[in-house]
Amino acid sequence: MSFRTFTLIALLLTALVITLGALTRLLDAGLGCPDWPTCYGQLIPPASNESAGFHGLDSGKAWMEMIHRYAAGLLGLIILFLAIKAERDSTVSSACRWLTRSLLALVIIQALFGMWTVTLKLQPQVVTIHLLGGMLLLALLWSLWRSMRPAASYEPGLWLKRGAQLVLLLLTVQIALGGWTSSQYAGLACPDFPTCQGQWLPDMNLHEAFRINEFTDANHEGGLLTLDARVTIQVVHRLVALLLSISIVILSVALWRYRALRLSLSLLLTATVIQVSLGIANAVFLLPLPLALAHNSGAALLLICLLDLILRLTIPNDVTVASKHASATMLSG
Repeated sequence: MSFRTFTLIALLLTALVITLGALTRLLDAGLGCPDWPTCYGQLIPPASNESAGFHGLDSGKAWMEMIHRYAAGLLGLIILFLAIKAERDSTVSSACRWLTRSLLALVIIQALFGMWTVTLKLQPQVVTIHLLGGMLLLALLWSLWRSMRPAASYEPGLWLKRGAQLVLLLLTVQIALGGWTSSQYAGLACPDFPTCQGQWLPDMNLHEAFRINEFTDANHEGGLLTLDARVTIQVVHRLVALLLSISIVILSVALWRYRALRLSLSLLLTATVIQVSLGIANAVFLLPLPLALAHNSGAALLLICLLDLILRLTIPNDVTVASKHASATMLSG
């Protein structure tokens, strides 16, 4: 099996692990196993409370948590294999080697955050960083897979390249806000749309909503914030979604003159419409599990579409040459 095929397998498995992670959160199964990496001290969840020696066992949640761990462990082994193969295969480029090294380091960090998610009892900061790490794994694997069969690139101008990168940064912020919304159980804080709690500007509490430097020993399952704080998180999430959608439309209009990019732009716009529609549907229909899960997967799809577009945009040669000349002048001077 080729290196590129293994990369594709790792990419698909990463998407599955992200989906399983979202399903674990949505089913409140994050603490289905109170220990790590075992479950009640066993590699396979116990069948009953008596065998676990603990009366709080929920077998369904325990299995959900362990299935997520099994899939994540398999992904770690595949990425380890990719890193070893990249080091030994002389046909693999230097850029691909560095990508596989980064992937290996990241999957180890992800395992640590998976452990801390349990041991720190669903601390929202840890849960959100764990989600971002999964999305970064997906992005790096897509970049690795794409690098082995690159598509035609285009020089849209430095400002458009930088603009696309800023949109990617904004999307990252929005994904983090989505993770924060989920980990703080703020998904149902606004059960209406486009208003929130029947108001265009409801009572909000920014200070309580985003105390990201505050850590507590409490169990965060179910959330600890007041309604005003959860409303604040939901409203900010919606506002950034609006800003992101406008930014994607502006970027697409600016790049539409490149005919060969129109398919990529159409996919990006379609993914944006689907994601916004899912967000609205989740509010209107009170966060049903299939729609909430699809919303999480939609964020991953949107990330891939935008990243793929950016990988096809190169900085114009004259800008690159000028930059190198300026660097050389500074060094010689």
